[in-house]
Amino acid sequence: MDTDALYQAYVDTDYAVFTSKLTKNRDLPYRGIRIPVLRKLAKELDDFPYEIKWHEDVLLKGFWIASRKIPFSEKRKLIEEHLGLLETWDEVDTLASSIKPTKKDKDEIYTFLISLLKEERVMPRRLGRVTLLLKRKYFPERTAEMLASITAADREEYYISMAVAWALASFILDDSNQSIHLVKVSDATRKRAEQKIRDSLRERKSRI
Repeated sequence: MDTDALYQAYVDTDYAVFTSKLTKNRDLPYRGIRIPVLRKLAKELDDFPYEIKWHEDVLLKGFWIASRKIPFSEKRKLIEEHLGLLETWDEVDTLASSIKPTKKDKDEIYTFLISLLKEERVMPRRLGRVTLLLKRKYFPERTAEMLASITAADREEYYISMAVAWALASFILDDSNQSIHLVKVSDATRKRAEQKIRDSLRERKSRI
């Protein structure tokens, strides 16, 4: 069973061309379904009986997994099965933004995310970093540990370096004392983090 009928009313061929250039999934074609639509469709699914045929199917399944109201021990298994499908930064980052820790499961989620930092595969490793960054407010007592783990797992690989730089910049903008961590990463990652900080500060000033 495929998602063609599910997507039929939402196909945008121009958007498919645009996103294929931006995210570049090498294995799957693009259907041109926008992110808000995929989020909406995912919430309406009781199960996921679809074969993965389109790039958007990976996004849809990620949203579906994140929206399941099940114990995290069960959701973790679904995420782990999903890791092998992650090919592009948007497949990673949309899933990362959709994971919502609760008081009950936040420690289990944290442990899982830290474990992803040790993954050999690039995109699962990025998932750990980006999710920790986006959900850092849930773990305020673990900031030092998070930063140590994120910087220790820095790699020259572009998508990992960018994720580490993004995380460092965000933590430093929250607390300038965290800038000490810039010396713990590669020169390429440090320069990217510093550029993100400068860009963010310029944007803040422009709003004043």
